[in-house]
Amino acid sequence: MIKPLGHRVLIKQDKLEETDPTFKAAKDIGLIIETLEKEREQAAVVKGIVLSIGSTCWKDPSLGGIPWVEVGDYVYFAKYAGALITDPETKEKYILLNDEDIIAKVN
Repeated sequence: MIKPLGHRVLIKQDKLEETDPTFKAAKDIGLIIETLEKEREQAAVVKGIVLSIGSTCWKDPSLGGIPWVEVGDYVYFAKYAGALITDPETKEKYILLNDEDIIAKVN
């Protein structure tokens, strides 16, 4: 498993799913991927799940110094933030980004 260092965060980006209403509508008219990618480009943000955080990720002093994101949190981040990396063992693709590139947490 990949362990982020310093203030970095390892994220598994959400994949497009057929349960998404936009996906269903696009599939009906034959524009599956193009329609969804266009929407994501317009929004310029992507959602994913936090898999691991580095030891010096930003900690919120008002919350007693706990990290502002934790493993298992769903977050939004800028589409082009971070680096796309591949785990050499599993061949899974992940996003490794700085903690400051996370723009929102989904509750």
